[in-house]
Amino acid sequence: MKIQKIELIQIETPRYHGMLSGHVILKLHVDDGPVGLGEASDSRCDDVPALAGQLNEQLKGMDARRINEINDFMRGRPWGSTVSNAHVASAVDLALYDLNGKVQGVPAYQMLGGKVRDRLYCCYPIWGRQVQEDFEQAGSYLQRLVDLGHHLFRFYVSGDSELDDRFLTEMKSRHGDSIRLKSLDFSGRFSDWQEVLRYGDRLRRHEPFHFEQPSWDMRTSAEFTKRVDLPVTWHIGSLRQAWEAADSGACTAFNLACVSGGPTHIKRIMSVAEAMGLKCLIGTDQESTLGVSAQVSVGITSPQVQLPCDPMGPVLYMASPAKERVKAEGSYLTPFEGPGLGVELDEAKLDELTVARA
Repeated sequence: MKIQKIELIQIETPRYHGMLSGHVILKLHVDDGPVGLGEASDSRCDDVPALAGQLNEQLKGMDARRINEINDFMRGRPWGSTVSNAHVASAVDLALYDLNGKVQGVPAYQMLGGKVRDRLYCCYPIWGRQVQEDFEQAGSYLQRLVDLGHHLFRFYVSGDSELDDRFLTEMKSRHGDSIRLKSLDFSGRFSDWQEVLRYGDRLRRHEPFHFEQPSWDMRTSAEFTKRVDLPVTWHIGSLRQAWEAADSGACTAFNLACVSGGPTHIKRIMSVAEAMGLKCLIGTDQESTLGVSAQVSVGITSPQVQLPCDPMGPVLYMASPAKERVKAEGSYLTPFEGPGLGVELDEAKLDELTVARA
């Protein structure tokens, strides 16, 4: 089952709050078999023909059944695109799981080890900058979440702890037990552990499950982590970074996402977390339907995932190129049961969302 052709399609999907996100859809064709579908989530390729040309030149003739080997190859070279190397590797990895799952007649989650849970607990993002720009508009996003039957949200801090505290207090007053705060995401904005500790102490009473990325400096994060009573998570993209974060005490849990090289790669990183006694969660809210399906597949097959997760594309995005979107109900995402990633593209919808292809 040799790779014969790679096709790339750049699409744009609007988010509910108005922003447009790009995604690169990848179609992987083989000499005798179905088409594998992948996605470089929340990515924009400035030169689609150039990236498609590179992928065709490098991957044509490779055995599509050798997922680990191809993933190592993809992550081991630069692709010279505005799409990050890790995102390019992820798109190919997703397509290989989709293809091989279709050939074997099993869902991708079965290829990833089988279920350890039936669904994935996930949250919707609320940004502090939205609160700064329009307090009531930001509140309406949370109202919409409740109206849709969900309750779990995460909050990206604004940098103004007083404003954040006022917003979270007001939302709890309006919605009571209908909402639950998944995490306080510091987005690595702090360089002083005492400053982030004061910020965290101010908002701790809102009872998040965990703190996210207090700093991009591991020593700063380590000083914060040893002084708080909640899990602290870090975005981890490589085995080396995983070891350094665990060894330094920068966190107590890894935030992992398929965009960091694909399911094959982040499953390896999870083994480091397990060996070091750390928890994991599936992170990012940026995926369209193919990416969300992969995220859910990894999450439901990984016993290391012990914290609520982030993907909420079915609620975040107003459009999708798929005939059917991942089911989101009560802040839980349920996997597709069809073979591979279980996603069937709607060619008419895909055409409407397409801005470039090669």
